[in-house]
Amino acid sequence: MKYMVSNTFRDKRNGKIYKQGQEIELTKKRFEEINSTASGVLVEEIIPKKTAKKQVK
Repeated sequence: MKYMVSNTFRDKRNGKIYKQGQEIELTKKRFEEINSTASGVLVEEIIPKKTAKKQVK
């Protein structure tokens, strides 16, 4: 799943620094682990916009 970094942070597992606004791919479990830290919410789920279908008259 794709997520958007809401606050810059360093991933404790791989040492990478993720910057605010960056899109990253994580598992749901890893997403929950990252956001369960004392630093608060660090990543947010990207929810795809549904396009409205035009009705043909």
